[in-house]
Amino acid sequence: MNEKLKHFIYSQNSLNTFKSCPLKFKYKYIDNINWKFEGVESREYYKGLKTGSEFHLLCERYFKNIPIGENISEEFKAWIEKVKSLIPIDSSKVYLPEYEVRTKISGSYLSAKYDLVIIGEDSIEIWDWKTESQKTSYKNIENRMQTVVYMYLAKEIIAKIYKKDIPYENISMNYFRLKIDDKPITITYTEEKHIRNKSIIENYINNIDNIDFDGYIDKNKKHCKYCEFNKLCNNQSINYEMIKEEE
Repeated sequence: MNEKLKHFIYSQNSLNTFKSCPLKFKYKYIDNINWKFEGVESREYYKGLKTGSEFHLLCERYFKNIPIGENISEEFKAWIEKVKSLIPIDSSKVYLPEYEVRTKISGSYLSAKYDLVIIGEDSIEIWDWKTESQKTSYKNIENRMQTVVYMYLAKEIIAKIYKKDIPYENISMNYFRLKIDDKPITITYTEEKHIRNKSIIENYINNIDNIDFDGYIDKNKKHCKYCEFNKLCNNQSINYEMIKEEE
């Protein structure tokens, strides 16, 4: 194992980075290069990140029963009303906004921070707020590293924390694209998916552990056009819309 990864805590972001391109993983997590985008094209990208962060805070207040306040944009008001309509507070359930868990797998730590987890008597709902406008398919979302990690940890850790034997079929992940949808895209779960997800996570962690990051690392050229390190690797501009889709 690379010495710099000895105490590394894996997440869906870092595993997805490696999946996209091992060289990108090296830049971000081994070399600790923080490559900031420059130029006019990047302004909307950073604006989108800020919008997402601010809306997550509003949702956290709602589910913690903290006043949201009136000084918010019309767009945010419309989004919050969508959330309230779909997820009215039920006193029989536990609401966990911005909830973080961690466990050990394949000798390494794996963590996840959920936008919202709802614990019912016999169910776990995962909610993820998307403030971008990109469209995508059920299959694409189902196979995302975020889905793989979040659903695996929901069954493996969150259910145990709350001392519940939740059936696989009663665990769901809801991606809510607030700009373009009135209802979420809901991913269902099964024991077969859980076994597969565990294998996917373990394989990526083991592959990362066995790479010589001090030697030659090949780059995934298919990923270059929407990688923030494209300037560094190829001296070429970046496709910001594709970066959003990747995330």
